[in-house]
Amino acid sequence: MYASGTMTKSFRLTAQYVCLTVLSLVPCQGALITFTTRLAFNAAAPGLPTETFESGLVAPGNVITCPGPVSSATPSTCFSPGTLLPGVTYNSESALLALLGANFDGVGNTSKVLGPNFFADTFNLTFTSANAAGFDVFAGPVAGNVAIGVFSPANAPLGSFTVFAPIGGTFFGVISDSGPIGRINVASQAAIPGELIDNLTFGLTVPEPSGLVLFSAVLVIIGVLPRQPRVNRHES
Repeated sequence: MYASGTMTKSFRLTAQYVCLTVLSLVPCQGALITFTTRLAFNAAAPGLPTETFESGLVAPGNVITCPGPVSSATPSTCFSPGTLLPGVTYNSESALLALLGANFDGVGNTSKVLGPNFFADTFNLTFTSANAAGFDVFAGPVAGNVAIGVFSPANAPLGSFTVFAPIGGTFFGVISDSGPIGRINVASQAAIPGELIDNLTFGLTVPEPSGLVLFSAVLVIIGVLPRQPRVNRHES
């Protein structure tokens, strides 16, 4: 790579607003809750460790490659053994990864980022034990959409999302409230694809029960629904 009526309509629109905005979702899918900001993600899944990739063996503005899979237990030309956080493995279809130094030309990264070496590849993050993951994602050397697929440990699809990543990247976070996340696939749709990530926060958290989420949403909906005019039955 690098080398019906007013009330019904209002209720429906408000419900969509709650799903997309109040709960910081992009969008709701089944048992997955997704987040557009790190602040909201950290509030929902506090205390999880973050892999910054700053232990990587690359100089600012440069790029080095290393064979995949890459993990804390696997020595590579990108990272010294034991310097990455345990619990996640990084790989691509061609099993060759690229580590970019800060301020690599065109990407807009201010720190080290990791991704596939070839533009045609996608990036796989495989977790040992996690139901929450959030990271900064870059579409590559140009802005564009990034498709993100979330899978169970048995590789069953749990949900798929598309986010727009400008130069400099954007944030994507996900929590599963019905079981672990086994793998996340990152696939850039940009004209020059290059799925790169940074600041990966992941692990096990206690998600907010779905019932409480729905109850909170209902309270918000009730609070913002337009009030109907009161009728004075004693008026002639």
